[in-house]
Amino acid sequence: MSESRLTRSETDKMIAGVCGGLAEYLNLDPVWVRLMFVLLLFASGIGAPIYLVLWIIMPREAVAGEPGNTVLQDNFDDLSQTVSDKVGRLNRPSTVGTLLILFGIYFLLSQTGWFHWLNGAIFWPIVIIGAGAYMLMRREES
Repeated sequence: MSESRLTRSETDKMIAGVCGGLAEYLNLDPVWVRLMFVLLLFASGIGAPIYLVLWIIMPREAVAGEPGNTVLQDNFDDLSQTVSDKVGRLNRPSTVGTLLILFGIYFLLSQTGWFHWLNGAIFWPIVIIGAGAYMLMRREES
């Protein structure tokens, strides 16, 4: 009996390979796993934190047999590199425009009552965590 390991996919990834790795482990189509995360995000807001935790704890295929601290260091390095690459693509006008659009969506949805989780209990902590990660990435570049 072959033992399959839960690892992040290097070939089937859109952000970090978490959904691709889960799909491979569960023998599912990755689209279904991605859809599950999106539904969890909009239904209860828990999809993004689960994805982030899995990104941190699931090893890449290349370091799957390494000790835990090596895997965590590799995952944090990958997370940092991915975030800095994405942030590096943004310039000042696109950043301001993106923030205005996101705040507009937040206020619109909070007024319509469609997403009760946007009451601030989850939204603002995520915004603060994101801003803190951004500031740390900018500090390391200088």
